[in-house]
Amino acid sequence: MKRQELAPAKVNLTLDVGARRPDGYHEVVSVMQSVALYDTVTMESGTGEGISLTCDDAAIPADGSNLAWRAAEVFFRTTGVACDGLHITLEKSIPSQAGLGGGSSDAAAVLRGLRKLYAPELPMEALERMGMELGSDVPYCVRGGTVLVQGKGEQLLSLRALPECWFVVCKPQVSFSTAEMYRRLDEAGMAVHPDTRRMMDALQRRDLAEIFSQIGNVFEQVLPPGSEIFAIRDRLLTLGAGTACMSGSGSAVVGFFSQEEAARSSAAAMTEVPFVRCVGRG
Repeated sequence: MKRQELAPAKVNLTLDVGARRPDGYHEVVSVMQSVALYDTVTMESGTGEGISLTCDDAAIPADGSNLAWRAAEVFFRTTGVACDGLHITLEKSIPSQAGLGGGSSDAAAVLRGLRKLYAPELPMEALERMGMELGSDVPYCVRGGTVLVQGKGEQLLSLRALPECWFVVCKPQVSFSTAEMYRRLDEAGMAVHPDTRRMMDALQRRDLAEIFSQIGNVFEQVLPPGSEIFAIRDRLLTLGAGTACMSGSGSAVVGFFSQEEAARSSAAAMTEVPFVRCVGRG
């Protein structure tokens, strides 16, 4: 049997990071939003050959180090379902090392797909708990939508949906090490923090202008002053974005627009960036 799942990218509307925990994770407070930029994950069961994986991007590992492969292992081990052979095919559209959660979303798509193939009675919360074994973004990616994420990623609270708006996602050539970005945060000590509570209130009121005004990411504070991230952000603002911000630990920058036409016009003008997509909500 075959099952196909879309794996949407995520963007951070707010991202605040607290102290490093004894378990090595950091305390995180973030409002996350899925957007309509998708990888496609296809699962074929009953192959009789254990787990295997292929990907149309040669830079992505196609072995047991891939989060999608590891998600399948976690699913079969946790549920006790016997693996009768599973082949996973990844068709990548989300750029890697972008702060858009591509690998995490692929893993979440595998968990959702295997649930439908093997254990449809399994509650989604069980998949979210499995996701925590794989990475801090995976539980959110299992759920998707507009969600407050806290703790090390395991505390999820679904919020009122973000009003319709448009995103211009720009991924420059440069990439950042997530571990290095967290190290910089630990050393710097943040002076400015996003106001996640005000973001949640704005979402509840569906006040798009106020939502835009509360978008923020602490990781921007540890970028070098001359980083091209700031140049991309300023360019998007010049082109009419209501606001613009780096997603996750980078390096994708997202411009937020209230009107589709303005967003598409802006995306067409961002010729200096190698990867640009104009998308709606996921």
